[in-house]
Amino acid sequence: MEQTKTADVREARREEWRRIIAEQQGCGQSTAAYCRERGIPLRKYSYWRKALNPAEADAVPRGFVELRPARRASGVCVEAGRWLVRVEPGFDAATLLRALEALAAS
Repeated sequence: MEQTKTADVREARREEWRRIIAEQQGCGQSTAAYCRERGIPLRKYSYWRKALNPAEADAVPRGFVELRPARRASGVCVEAGRWLVRVEPGFDAATLLRALEALAAS
């Protein structure tokens, strides 16, 4: 009899937290604002949200992620007076020549 009572209390608690979580998700407020207004500790809310939806908790990336800067193609950069011309590999020589002629004329 005691085990049944304990199980009923546990299930009632889970149902109450399901209701709280559904209400928060439907109200449009941030979790922090919702919890603050209702005096719910944010850590407790987070615990129950993860406990009731373990798939959501697993979707959160954990650990470190290696970030690498974008590799830049090596090219040539020439500065002449107020002009800076950067030429990357695969440039079109004819276009560069026209650009330099236009710069020289100005």
